[in-house]
Amino acid sequence: MKWVALRTVCLAALVAGILWNLLFSIADLAARRNHPQSTRLAMRLMPANGAFAAQLADELYASDPAQAKSLLQRAVQRNPYDAASWIQLGLLWEADHDPPQAEKALSQAAAIDATFLPGWSLANFYFRQNRTDRFWYWAQRAAHMVPDDATALFRLAWYVSPNAPEIESRLQLRSPAIESQFVNFLVTQGDPKAVSQAASHLLAEPGTPDSGSTQTLLQACDWLLAQKRPDLALPLWNALAPRISYSPPAMNSPVTNGDFSRSPISRGFDWHLQTANGVTTFLNADPNALGFEFSGDEPDSLVLMSQVAPVQPQTDYALAIDYATAGIAPDTGITWQVTDEKTGAILARTGSLSAEPGGTAHACFTTPKATTFVNLALAYQRTPGTVRVEGKLTLKSVRLSADKCSGNKISLSSPDSPALHAKLKKQRAEGNRSST
Repeated sequence: MKWVALRTVCLAALVAGILWNLLFSIADLAARRNHPQSTRLAMRLMPANGAFAAQLADELYASDPAQAKSLLQRAVQRNPYDAASWIQLGLLWEADHDPPQAEKALSQAAAIDATFLPGWSLANFYFRQNRTDRFWYWAQRAAHMVPDDATALFRLAWYVSPNAPEIESRLQLRSPAIESQFVNFLVTQGDPKAVSQAASHLLAEPGTPDSGSTQTLLQACDWLLAQKRPDLALPLWNALAPRISYSPPAMNSPVTNGDFSRSPISRGFDWHLQTANGVTTFLNADPNALGFEFSGDEPDSLVLMSQVAPVQPQTDYALAIDYATAGIAPDTGITWQVTDEKTGAILARTGSLSAEPGGTAHACFTTPKATTFVNLALAYQRTPGTVRVEGKLTLKSVRLSADKCSGNKISLSSPDSPALHAKLKKQRAEGNRSST
C-alpha cells in the first residue's frame, strides 16, 4: 500500500509539473507579444510571477502612470530583488512629487544591485533635488563601476561644476579606461587647459603603443595642435614619445623624425602626410628616405606634408633639406615653407626642389618676438606656364638649427606665395578637422 501511495504522489507531482510548465509556456508566449492585453493574460495564468507585472508596468508607463506604479509595487512584492522595478517605481514616486518615497525606492535598488544603473539613477535623482553632496557620492560610485560610456555621467557632473580638476577629484577617476573617457569628454567641451591637465594624469598610467590610453593621448595632442595650443601639446608629446619609440624634439634639434628613420604616423609632432590624387608616398630604408611620386595628374596646389616644431623667439634659424629628384624639371613649384604656427605668416621659403640627381635646399629666417612654434611644410604650387610636375622626389633629411645661413634669406615676394599660403592654411585646417 505504501508503494501505491508513493506512486500516486509522484504521478500527481508529475502531472502538476507538466501543467505548470504548460501554463508557463502559454503565459510566456503571450508576454512575448509585448502588448498589454497579452501581458494581462500572462498575469492571470501566472499571478505569482512578478516579471509579468513588471512588463505590463513598462508597457503602461507612459499612458497610465498610476496603474504602472501599482503594478511595480506588485512586482517588487513578488521579487524584492528586482532592481529595475525599484528604479522605475522610484521615478514614478518622484514624478508624483514624493521625493522621500522615490529616494527609498532608488536606494533599495542600489542596495540589491551594485552595478552602474542604480548608482547612476541615484546621482540623477540627487542632481534634480539639488542635493550636491549626495550627488557627488553616487556619481563617484557610478564612476568606479567603469561603464562602457561614461559621457552622460561626466556631462551631469559638468552641469554641477564645470571644473575639470574638481570633477576628477570628486569622482576619483582611477583607471585608464575611465580617465581616457574623461579626456575625450573634455575635448568636446573645448577647454584646452583642462584637456592638457587630464591627459597629463592619464600619462601617469602605464600603457603600450596600441593601448586605448595611448591612442587617447595622441588624439588629445592632435586636438591641442588643432586649437593652436602647441605649448600644451608639446609636454604631452614629450612624455608620450618614449612609449611610441620617438625622441622628443629639442631646441637644438626641433624636427621630429627628421631623418625619416620610421614611417610618419601623422600624429602629434611627427610629420603629417596629406593624401592627394596623383601623388604616391613611399618610404625607403638603408638609407632612410621618404619619397613622393608625381603622376602629372595631381592638383595645381597642395600641401604634401607638414610638422609643427618648437623654436626660440627672436632667433636666427637655418632650414636645410637633403633631397634627390628623378624626372622633375626645374622651376616646378615644389618648395618648403616655414610659417608662424600662431599667425600663419610665412617666415621663409626655399626655391623649387628640382636638383638632379641630388642637392640641399636652404632657407633662413628670424623668428618674431612672440613666435615659439613654426610649421614646416612641403608644398606644391604649379608655376604659371608650366605643366603639372611629374617624377620622383626623395627626401633624405630635414634639419632646423639655430644658426645663420651662409647665403641670403629667401625672398617672399614671388607671385605664387599668396596662393601657396592660402592653400597651406586651407589644407592644415582640413587636416585639423579630420584629426578631431
